[in-house]
Formats: sequence, structure tokens, C-alpha cells
Amino acid sequence: MDSIVLVNPPMSLTERYGRLAAAGSTMPPLALCSLAAVCRNNGFAVSIIDAACGELSHEQVVDALVSRKPRYVGITAMTCGIHSAARIANLIKRKRPDILTLIGGPHVTALPAETMRIFPEFDVGCIGEGEETLVDYMRAMQAGSSGDNVSGLVHRKGGAICLSGARPFIEDLNSLPFPAWDLLEGFPDRYVPAAIRCRRLPASHLVTSRGCPMKCTFCDRSVFGNRYRLFSVEYTFEMIKTLVNTYNVRDILFEDDSFTLHKERVLALCELIGKNNLRFSWSCLGRVDSIDATLLKIMRRAGCWQIGFGIESGNAGILDSVHKSIDLDRIREALAVTRRARILTKGFFVLGLPHETPDSIRETIRFAKTVALNDISVSFCTPFPGTVLGEHARESGDVDPDWNKMNLMNAVFVPKGFTKKQLEEFHAAFFRQFYFRPGIILDYVFRCIRNPGLLWRILWILPSFFHPAFRKAARSRPLVSTHR
Repeated sequence: MDSIVLVNPPMSLTERYGRLAAAGSTMPPLALCSLAAVCRNNGFAVSIIDAACGELSHEQVVDALVSRKPRYVGITAMTCGIHSAARIANLIKRKRPDILTLIGGPHVTALPAETMRIFPEFDVGCIGEGEETLVDYMRAMQAGSSGDNVSGLVHRKGGAICLSGARPFIEDLNSLPFPAWDLLEGFPDRYVPAAIRCRRLPASHLVTSRGCPMKCTFCDRSVFGNRYRLFSVEYTFEMIKTLVNTYNVRDILFEDDSFTLHKERVLALCELIGKNNLRFSWSCLGRVDSIDATLLKIMRRAGCWQIGFGIESGNAGILDSVHKSIDLDRIREALAVTRRARILTKGFFVLGLPHETPDSIRETIRFAKTVALNDISVSFCTPFPGTVLGEHARESGDVDPDWNKMNLMNAVFVPKGFTKKQLEEFHAAFFRQFYFRPGIILDYVFRCIRNPGLLWRILWILPSFFHPAFRKAARSRPLVSTHR
């Protein structure tokens, strides 16, 4: 029986989160768990090595996988992890050149030919959703074929790099087996979300849909597409029940791009949770234009304690320029009604978008401080391959092309009129001025009283805010006004 080892390559918290590493999270590689489940269901022996969680070195990963004597190794990688993935493949080729190395994930999907050209250690690339593609490829190889005719691949033929044609998206998501969580060593206890995104441990995350119909220019939709596809309510509930009853998970983060987009589905899921008296807390991501008071009340009753909203900017012109399709009044209203429902709010912001100015960033910080937000996440504008932003970023600023730095925490895009140093100071000032206010501090005091375990996690994060860049930003009075 052919076997495959699926690898999440080494990526330290510092590589992923920079100076905010202490506030970072390590979560299960759901994509690999889904691939593993499909491979297993089709008769292939499969295992997973999650080096990002285990903090394994590249050499340790290769030693471990070679000892399992696989015919295939499948490696997943985002843009910032593609070099780490290539190093794994390179070490494999040195030790066992007969093992076929496959690369999948967002980066190779966005740049298939370029990825294969730069990294000759990859034998084959899987483009887009990989479940059906991977199984079809291994079946073709078993049958003695080269696999060239399997759709959804980028491969080598002679000296050329060839694409085999796009594979249609999976229409019936319910046809997929549940993720193979059992193949993750130490699941769920080894995996810990960021402190402000988790109410109880052990915790895990879940994706209950694929595709996003929105048109934001900074998002890459090349893997799952623009069409919103859903696991059914019943299927989703059974996944939740498995996590809670089989793995003792007590908090679930729904990581759908917009969990609240289909209200009827959310309501039906909440009803099932209540009917079955399933005891767990949960949070989700939502759009400000997809919620209302009735929905929020039912979500709260079913265990929802936090919703994260993509706000991006407090400047209306910037929102329009990235095709966010929301306005500031709608944001204010949605945050207020969420707070009235006694659900905590988190705002996701992006600094340094095209056409950004120091004044527009100041507007964004003031906006964040005057609306009903409990928490924020602030990333730098990053022109990822496969995005509209990535195609046009050089027209409106300077781009650092180093893929290793594209983790949202490095200022790799600097819009015209800024310096990298200015952006970094604004970023640090945003965090300090939002969190070091009496109301937010008091909010955290009450949270820690209700959940004493949170206190120790907050104390672990706190030194990040005293990083030299944060201290410097706090002294930079001309950058950002400290009044509300």
C-alpha cells in the first residue's frame, strides 16, 4: 500500500508574529487533516507531521518522515512558509531522492509556475482544493501513469513546467470525511489559540464553509474561490459534537471568512446546539452587514462570546478603495448592537493600505477608540501573490519582495508618502493607545476575575507591549493624538 506523509513545515511564533510572538497562536492544520482523512478513506496509509506546533527543526522533520518510508510527502505552505517547505523538500531529495515531493497551499496556487521554477526540489504542485487532486494523482501513479492528465496539478515534463488545467471546486462539501484530528500528536492540548481569542481550554478551530463572495482587494481567494459553499447544518453540528464529546474541546473558533453570512444556517445551528445541550463556548468571524439583534441574541444563548469583524480602516475613502463594501455608520451600529447582546467585539485593522496617509491612520486609531470594541488585531498591508493588491501594489508604493517577511506583521508594503519606520511606529502606537486606556484595562480585570486562567496568559503577553518599538511609539506624540 502506498503511503504519504503530510507536513506542516517549521515556522516559529517569531517568524509568524514578529515582536508579538507571545500573543500568537498555534492551531491545528485543518487543511492537512482534511487531506489526510480523504487519503485514508481511499486506502492510502497517511500520517501528519506538524512541525510548526512541535517546534521541530527541518532535519528532525526529515528524519521522522524518512523513517516512515513513504512514497509521497505532501507539504503545505503559505507565502511566508514557502522557503521552509522547500528546505524540507531539499533535505528529502538528499536522503531519499525516490520520494515524490508535493507542494500545496495558497502560495503555489497563486504562483504555480514561478514556485516550481524557483524550487526544483518540488516534484509536483497541487493547485486549489487538494483533496480530490491528491487522491487522483496517487491513484494514477499506482496505475503506472505519470499523473500528467490529473487536473489541478503543476508538474515537470522534460525541461518544461506544465499546468494540467483547473479542477472544479468541490460542490458537495458533505462528501468530505471529518478532519483526521486523531493523526495530530497531542490534539487538542498541544494547540493553544491567542489569549484574547479563547475563553477556555482545550480549544480548537473549525471551518464550516469555503469561498468568499466579497471583493476585498487584499484577500487571496485563489484556493477556495468566490462562491460561498457550505457544509450542511447537520454535518457542521456533527463535527462540533465530535470535537466536544470525543476530544473534550471546550472552546471552538469558527474561522469561516464570514460565519454570519448565511443567517438561517447560523440560526439552525444554534438551535441544534441548544436542543442537544452541547456545552462549549465559541467565537466567530462576521461582517458588520450580516448581523442583527435577533441573530446575536440567539448566538449568545448558544454559547457565542466573541465576534471578530473585518473593519480594516476608519477612513471611508480607504474602505471604498479596497472594495470593502461597508461604511463607518454600519460598523458603529453593528459593534454597538453586538455589545448590547453581551458578546465581545474584536476589530481587524490593516495599516498602510494604498492611498493611506498619516491623517487616515490617525482617523483609524481615533475610530477604533470611539466605537464599541473590546479587542483589536492590527496587521500591515501585505501584497500577497494572487491578490488584486499584489498585482498593483508597486503602482502606489514600495514593495519588499521577500516572501519570508509576508506574515502580516512586517511592513513589506510602504505606500507613497511614508517610510517603513513611520508605519511601524503607527502600528505600535495603535496597540498601546487602544489597550492602555482605563476602560479597556477595567474590562480585562473583569475578564480575568471571571476566568482566572486568562490572567496568566495576559501576563505572558504583556512584555510584548514594552518592546522598544512600542515604547518609542508611546513617546511619539506628533504621530497620534492620545485623546478620544
